[in-house]
Amino acid sequence: MKEIRLKFNSKDKENIDRLKEKYGFKTSEDLIKFLVTIFAQHYVEFLWGVNEAEKNSKNDFEFYKR
Repeated sequence: MKEIRLKFNSKDKENIDRLKEKYGFKTSEDLIKFLVTIFAQHYVEFLWGVNEAEKNSKNDFEFYKR
């Protein structure tokens, strides 16, 4: 198995700890593996697409004009 070393600043570490607590992960490694999995399965792109549609729906005419 390959080993990846990451260096995080204090703000990154705070975000990691917050995400671990929010999603119930015990280790940073488990959280990173989870994040890699959702990116690999295109969940993030799907969610960004939804957010883009929601952002554009404020102006319905322009949204449908595309």
